[in-house]
Amino acid sequence: MTKLHGKSVLLGMGIGTILTALLGFIFFLGYQPEMDEAKIRELAYQYGMVDPGAMGSITVTIMKDDTLLDVTEKLASVGLIKQEDMVSFQIRLASLKAKEKKDIIPGTYEFQGNEGQEEIIGILLSPGNTSP
Repeated sequence: MTKLHGKSVLLGMGIGTILTALLGFIFFLGYQPEMDEAKIRELAYQYGMVDPGAMGSITVTIMKDDTLLDVTEKLASVGLIKQEDMVSFQIRLASLKAKEKKDIIPGTYEFQGNEGQEEIIGILLSPGNTSP
């Protein structure tokens, strides 16, 4: 049997390391990442991993012909509410409980993202909270 020399082992390890690095370099030569930081933040926001207000204020535009269902869908799509049916019921109930008739006024509403459902309903039903 032949004896392995330390120099031969080191030379083999060095050549293996160099070949591995070269193959890795060739493999990743034209690699472009699929997502940038903005895309990652957007997906994290969609999956509820980021507080809705963490990315700045949230604006919701309510049109004149939007129904209550449309309004709650818009609020849910930006992450302000989770249960559309419950909020829709609460808005109707708050509107009926008011001494004078209260409707959601069309316009653009701005939220910080940390408002609770009651506060969101209050903002929607109070005149003067919209911007043109």
